[in-house]
Amino acid sequence: MISLRHVSTTFPAARGKDPIHAVDDVSLEIPRGSIQGIIGFSGAGKSTLLRNINLLERPTSGEVRVGGTELTGLGGEALRRARHQIGMIFQGFNLVNNLTVAQNVELSLKFAGERDRRVRRERAAEALEIVDITEKAKVYPAQLSGGQKQRVAIARALATRPEVLLCDEPTSALDPFTTATVLQYLADVNRELGITVVIVTHEMEVIKALADHVAVMESGRVVEQFHAAELRREGFAPRTSIGRYLVSDGISVDRRGGGVRAGSEPSAADQGADPGADQGADQGPGADPPASGREPRTASGLVAATASSEGGPR
Repeated sequence: MISLRHVSTTFPAARGKDPIHAVDDVSLEIPRGSIQGIIGFSGAGKSTLLRNINLLERPTSGEVRVGGTELTGLGGEALRRARHQIGMIFQGFNLVNNLTVAQNVELSLKFAGERDRRVRRERAAEALEIVDITEKAKVYPAQLSGGQKQRVAIARALATRPEVLLCDEPTSALDPFTTATVLQYLADVNRELGITVVIVTHEMEVIKALADHVAVMESGRVVEQFHAAELRREGFAPRTSIGRYLVSDGISVDRRGGGVRAGSEPSAADQGADPGADQGADQGPGADPPASGREPRTASGLVAATASSEGGPR
């Protein structure tokens, strides 16, 4: 699905300084429908490599293929069309404060060239339903907690119905329970829609909870790769010192469906709501409004919509 071959990204340095090799001759194969974790300390080159996949950061050399399309040779309209297959969740929520939640989600469709306003509204509603935040469609970002903002960011990335979802430290600003819940949404999207997920993080517990495959980065290079299942095997230790250092216990999510498994849920005060947030709303990204009595939503809503309009889920 995603193939990186000898990818390097070099940034020029100040006069008299050596150039910065942010990504240094990385080759990586990511199977369709899998969850690939990329882990390493700050400055390892993880985020640059992730941005190489959709050419937000164009590699200095090497080849990037997504779904059989070689991206590094594309530009202009051809590259824009190819990027429709790729959604992205950033470390910052990057929501537009003077737009409602629904309007923020619609932005990705506008940028993708969807001119039909009705289609944009329908797709935005579908995406918000996936992350169970439909009731917030008409509110503004300032009224949301940090976890709710990240759910909106996920919905925005899903609105174009991508085949690939790139996640750049999507839980770094969230508390442990909210982190587990956001990861559960990503697991559901991967399982039910077949979307290939690539997640960058410096937290091994996130990798253990979510990933199928792991790539460890240090100084711009992938220094080790292994199956995430190995992390759950007693006695397993990564072969590199950086890999061993990063291994730790943490949260887990149910890749088969069935909910989050984490520590105790934090109080509302711990959820990180912004000043002025609606304190009567759900206090975490997986919670329903009090006394709603309805089941949490998953990606099944978009599965049905895609199946009816395109002949089956991708």
